[in-house]
Amino acid sequence: MSSLRLENLDARVKLFMLLALSTSAVFFRSPKVLLPIFLFTLALVLAGGVSARDAFMRVRGALRLIASLFILQCLFNRSGAPLLRAFGATLITRGGIAAAAYVALRLLIVLLSALIVLTGQRRDYLLALTQLKAPYEIAFMVMAALHFLPLLREQARDVMNAAQMRGARIKKAPIVKRLRLYVTLSAPIVAGAVRKSEQTAVAMEARAFRAYPRRTSMRRLIMKKSDWAVFAAFAVLLAAVIAGGVIWSRAG
Repeated sequence: MSSLRLENLDARVKLFMLLALSTSAVFFRSPKVLLPIFLFTLALVLAGGVSARDAFMRVRGALRLIASLFILQCLFNRSGAPLLRAFGATLITRGGIAAAAYVALRLLIVLLSALIVLTGQRRDYLLALTQLKAPYEIAFMVMAALHFLPLLREQARDVMNAAQMRGARIKKAPIVKRLRLYVTLSAPIVAGAVRKSEQTAVAMEARAFRAYPRRTSMRRLIMKKSDWAVFAAFAVLLAAVIAGGVIWSRAG
């Protein structure tokens, strides 16, 4: 069963999973269809070796945004029959709950599906994109973006810690002052990102990046039988989940 862990799967299979799940989240609009897709995505991530704690730690920052959007949709969407009234005013409607669930489930599916490609080695995705006939420049840009995101997060954490050590009370400051502090602290973060990008550009030029129209690799990704089996099982299960959600939605 260790070969069925996400980190051991071929990168092309994981890219297909990401594309299929995120496309399903964008294509369907009914919460009754999105809910089975969300549960299927969650089960896939947990069964693939990503612990519940690790998954929560990775998406907890976005969970606040999703919760805020859910509350706003419930309060400001006035369509449908009233579900909650107070002092003669309608607070929550059936349409508001449906719209809030639709937005929340869509974002959760996209977030959880993104966890799939965070497993394994980043270089494997670069090989996967090039073997799928994607232009090498585009593949390298995608991998560079994935590489820079953790660096930017670490640099932002260092800048925030340095500001707090100098007496800045960011979390306890009023909202207006907090926004001003964020704007001020963004300058060294952006400067560090520009400096790292310049260093990367110099290193690429020193290694004759794009000197030849085609680029070769020392190794190639090879689909194993277990990869094909997981690929087929995923496609069949996702189709069954979507079909069940559509039937449930039409029956309701």
